[in-house]
Amino acid sequence: MTNDTSLTPEQRDRLLQSYHTLSDLRGACRVPAVQAALRGALAELRVALDGQAVDLDDYYRPRPAEPAGTAHTPSGLAA
Repeated sequence: MTNDTSLTPEQRDRLLQSYHTLSDLRGACRVPAVQAALRGALAELRVALDGQAVDLDDYYRPRPAEPAGTAHTPSGLAA
């Protein structure tokens, strides 16, 4: 962690949910300016969560609401 203040579990969960929502929107949106803004927002959120020692596996773990076999990979991070 980069400071003495930590996220609560609820804040952590809400930020991860926001990350997934923004990632889904980026994957569905075809407006270049919006995609660029979402890429920037996702990058900033990744940096902030990493600074709070949030496990990066949380970014790639499939969400329970997704059908079986469709792992959630954030847009722009796939190989």
